[in-house]
Amino acid sequence: MPQIRILDEQTIDQIAAGEVIERPLSVVKELVENALDAGADQISVELLGGGIDQIRVTDNGCGIPADQVQIAFFRHATSKIESAEDLFALKSLGFRGEALSSIAAVAKVELVTRTKDSLAGFRYLIEGGVEMESGDVAAPLGTSFTVRDLFYNTPVRRKFLKSAQTETSYVVTLMEQLSLSRPGVAMRLSTDGKLRLQTSGSYGMKDIIYTLFGREVASHLRPVDLKTGDMELSGFVGEPSINRGNRGGELCFVNGRFVKNPMMMKAIEQAYHGLTMQHKFPVAVLQLTMDASQVDVNVHPQKTEVRFRSEKEVFDIIYRGVREALYAQDLIPAEETPAPAKKEEKSSSYVREEIDYRTVRDRRLFDTLFDREIARRREEDAEAAAVAERDKEQLRETEAQNAADVPEKPEESKEETEKTASPVTLPTPLIVETQQQTLFEEKIIQPKNLSSFRLLGQIFKTYWLIEYEGWFLIADQHAVHEKILYERTMRSLAKKEATSQMLLPPLILSLTGAQQETLERNAEAFEQLGFEISELGGREIRVDAVPGNLFSLSARDLFIEMLDEIGEQRATALSTIDAKVATMSCKAAVKGNDPLAFEEAEVLIRELLTLQNPYTCPHGRPTMIRMSRTELEKKFKRIV
Repeated sequence: MPQIRILDEQTIDQIAAGEVIERPLSVVKELVENALDAGADQISVELLGGGIDQIRVTDNGCGIPADQVQIAFFRHATSKIESAEDLFALKSLGFRGEALSSIAAVAKVELVTRTKDSLAGFRYLIEGGVEMESGDVAAPLGTSFTVRDLFYNTPVRRKFLKSAQTETSYVVTLMEQLSLSRPGVAMRLSTDGKLRLQTSGSYGMKDIIYTLFGREVASHLRPVDLKTGDMELSGFVGEPSINRGNRGGELCFVNGRFVKNPMMMKAIEQAYHGLTMQHKFPVAVLQLTMDASQVDVNVHPQKTEVRFRSEKEVFDIIYRGVREALYAQDLIPAEETPAPAKKEEKSSSYVREEIDYRTVRDRRLFDTLFDREIARRREEDAEAAAVAERDKEQLRETEAQNAADVPEKPEESKEETEKTASPVTLPTPLIVETQQQTLFEEKIIQPKNLSSFRLLGQIFKTYWLIEYEGWFLIADQHAVHEKILYERTMRSLAKKEATSQMLLPPLILSLTGAQQETLERNAEAFEQLGFEISELGGREIRVDAVPGNLFSLSARDLFIEMLDEIGEQRATALSTIDAKVATMSCKAAVKGNDPLAFEEAEVLIRELLTLQNPYTCPHGRPTMIRMSRTELEKKFKRIV
């Protein structure tokens, strides 16, 4: 039986540090929260190598008295609480007394601090939990921590860190959250000498949102202000047209502390129910102020998880506050009106390109305008069809009257009837020689068979009927178009021949810190896809072109969704490109119930027959189904 022993202090400290310090993000969080608790209104964070090589956090807070510096690095040493009862009425961000001891156990730490009562500052150096140097030094009011070589004495932990860029992105996101929680504090973040974030400390929350999310988001915000009992909810929520591909835009704060609480996010999303599309998430920055005794923050070492004594009351105030803010004004988006289309004679085919979607900032508005155009043309066609039906009826009556005066003609033979009823076939296209697999034994879907395909028409505004020799085929227009777009794009990527569709005017975007890091990490992959992107300074970028095969998508939505999804998965663009191309192809493809002209369907079927795998869309749904003439005749009991 193994012996039970007491671990040495160094091992105990490293185990404890592992619960609090996971990565550079954890160090920055603990030190900035300490600075806020110290009353600082100016905080600067500098990173080198993603924070792995060096982190420096400087503040103008109250400082630490020289005779208490050494004590501050002991485990469970804190100025935030005095007894267990204080845990149930916390007003500070930190309280465990583990931050400095945990950081010092796995890094080389230099502290320089001065209080307002001291003429000189105090410098303290500790490495791996061992005190190295200490003494007086000239210093400004406040505290400066320099943390070098994180996990230098625990190389296994260091191996589990991500790249410097990824670690930086975590810190950028954290600083954005902290700046929103304390708009009155001037915060600055630089990484490897490059400024990433800066706020002046004189802004309100909306101004911080403008700095972080850009003008478009800030101009579509609605204020939230609701008070019930001892709880008060404030902040801003975005209009339904402002949404994200993930929950990164849902930021919740409780008594100035950023928290991750599924119930609070559920309340926000429930308030948007019926206003946003599926798999779209709102932008909401909410500050909940409540009695500290009603919330338990002592749940997790990272202090981002909280529990509420009455979750129902919290859910209700968030739901009501967001819902009332959304419905305080009408929800009709105010967008630019597109230039009127040239009026000319059109057939009953409704072609989407007749409205220039690039002049419309929001794809939803384009869809609305397009639907109105479709409705107008359908009314015109309905009127024309009614007139034509009346003409046919009159013609039938005339023919019936004339038939009474004409002697009956002998019945035509079957051969003569077939001669006069020759089918109309599709024009013979340029035959492309390809080798392909097939699910049909007869290899129906091949370029060489196209001349034998007879396109009959459309049913349910979604499916196209085709006759091929002894077969009856039904093609799904969405699945067909989706597969064509998918193979076009994947083919161009494989050959590194991605085409680009120029945007006039170009798209100007303000990225968040996380989106900016994602773009820098995947710049080459975006270029291979066909994006043309240039930096304008700060977080502003210009998108001059998007992938040519996906031009019918909203350029802004396409680009932002890719950034959000890649950033959330912490993957590279190329590693997720297959699934993303499938998704983009699905969105770009003509949908069920979308009007499609006979000629357009003909072109799609023609190209489908040249694909490597024409039988299923990228998601596995069949592009067409078939029924033999024999099976059809059995259905009608012609064959028993």
